[in-house]
Amino acid sequence: MLLFAGLSGSPADAQPPAAHGGLVLTVCPPGPDGGRPDRFDGPDCEQTGLYSLDTQNRELWVETVLPVRDTDLAGRTPLGLVLSGKAASEVWLNGHALGRNGQPGASAREEIPGRMDAIFYVPRAWLQPEGNRVVLHLSGHHSHVRLNAPMHALGLIPYTQLTDLIAMHYWPALVTLGFFVLGLVFFGVMAWRGEARESSVILALASFCAGGQLVWEVSRGVFAYPYPVHDIRLMAIVAFAFAFGLCLNAYLFKTLSGYSARMRSLILAGLALVMLAIVATASGFDGKTGFALLAALVHGAGWSLWWALRGKAGAFSHFAVFAGLAVLIPIFGGRFLDLYLYVGSAGILLFLFYRQAQALVRARRERLAEQTRASRLETALAEARQRAAPAQLQLVSSGRVEYVSTDRIVQLKGAGDYVELHYADGRTALFNGTLAGLEAELPETFLRVHRSHIVNTAFVSALERDAGGVGRLTLSQGEEVPVSRRIMPKVRTALAAPAAGG
Repeated sequence: MLLFAGLSGSPADAQPPAAHGGLVLTVCPPGPDGGRPDRFDGPDCEQTGLYSLDTQNRELWVETVLPVRDTDLAGRTPLGLVLSGKAASEVWLNGHALGRNGQPGASAREEIPGRMDAIFYVPRAWLQPEGNRVVLHLSGHHSHVRLNAPMHALGLIPYTQLTDLIAMHYWPALVTLGFFVLGLVFFGVMAWRGEARESSVILALASFCAGGQLVWEVSRGVFAYPYPVHDIRLMAIVAFAFAFGLCLNAYLFKTLSGYSARMRSLILAGLALVMLAIVATASGFDGKTGFALLAALVHGAGWSLWWALRGKAGAFSHFAVFAGLAVLIPIFGGRFLDLYLYVGSAGILLFLFYRQAQALVRARRERLAEQTRASRLETALAEARQRAAPAQLQLVSSGRVEYVSTDRIVQLKGAGDYVELHYADGRTALFNGTLAGLEAELPETFLRVHRSHIVNTAFVSALERDAGGVGRLTLSQGEEVPVSRRIMPKVRTALAAPAAGG
């Protein structure tokens, strides 16, 4: 109903339509022949307000008098009669048929569901200054759930596309959709790559739920859907809000609690039961959505405060975010669910994204440090094995096979189809083969630093790097060997191994 709070009652101002001023409706069952009743003051008729008019699983006839102001009669802007609610409808104004929205009927089989929001063009010549008699034929046999107030608006407004008018109400919230999509994609990729998988999955789901709720919320301003879809829309909004609240708490417990997965699951299951009880008992779908989400936020704020009081790092900032969003719900009421929920959700996800990004950076640094330590240890162990039992390299030269102990080799140079060996005593020798062929047979202490050079790291005395990223090794005999830019990090890691191993 809040969607129509900004509809103008006339082209001259921006007041709500007359329906929101308290129209008195006379409601009657169909006549004896199943058609329009003979009179609207019979014993079976009753008077009610628009929001108390219940069309769900009923066929009924309604009469009311719609006031029209002088500015409406004298203006040139086209006028329309807006009728919003869960019903198929036929409309008459001062005895003239305005149109039909679906087809009302005595049963679901006979009824064709109408659009949730309909507008009928009103010729000014049909309006009367002293009041205008409106007759409605309504039925709503295709409802999925029962609403407390199935009818939302009835009144004269400037003729327009209602979806455009409703979309204007939602566009500030719609700008956050891109943020939710970005969060879904980014953390979905992080989860697929296995980086902080559980936390990334939770944040991807939270983004999906917030975005899904927003899509269903604004759908009323995107296309004019039949009224049965409205029930699905309301249920989807509640379901996504429910899941979003659980995701926020799941991430909170994953990052701060230190509890086992089983313990965290039990706590979340208890929260879910409380939220389900709220959804089952709260009045109206706005109430179900708002109170269920409020329960999730209060739950997260309470645990965060408990951890903050116990000195848990980062807990107080989580408390501030959860408590801040929870406070907005009673402050802004229904407008919170239309706008501030999504702005607040984007804010809380931005905060959690920042925290998750920090965790990912720390995890990557730790992983790189572990890989570096492991690489250094492997190289140190290889050197120890090489010293204890040097490997023998089988080489061919001029048809003769030689076995060379690898601890005597300083470096190997590629020379086309030949390999030039440099020994520790200063000698060189040329053998058949390629560097690529010999590289696999050499122990781990040998490192290929260039496409034409493999060196024994045991004989390296210095490593230098110029401004362009290219390096240069100095061997114990004084000879210099170039190092390609691409493998400089690997060379530096390998050469640091003796210090790690010692």
